[in-house]
Amino acid sequence: MDNSCNFGNVGIICINKWDKMKIKIEDVLFWMIIILIIAVAIWKLIGSPTDTATLISIALFIASSEILLWKAIFSIEKKTLLGFVKIKNDLDKQQMNLNFKLDKLNEVTKEILRK
Repeated sequence: MDNSCNFGNVGIICINKWDKMKIKIEDVLFWMIIILIIAVAIWKLIGSPTDTATLISIALFIASSEILLWKAIFSIEKKTLLGFVKIKNDLDKQQMNLNFKLDKLNEVTKEILRK
């Protein structure tokens, strides 16, 4: 299998023969936050931090992971919206073209019926 990886400013891009995989900084941050949540929970099970410190830490980590998830969802939604707007524009053009042709056809049929 032919694999090649390129380390750029945005993230790591690995190109495979069959697919492309792009890892962004947001993805790495999300998984680091999940690991921190688990680490704080395990640390609490051992008994080191206080209850208040544990709750505050886990709440902050969960909130930041949710923000990263919502950011990803909104970027997907934005791309989808742009695709639908483009398709709507193309459909409007086709409808105008079809209406023009139907008007011409009606004119021709009226001329034929007059004769």
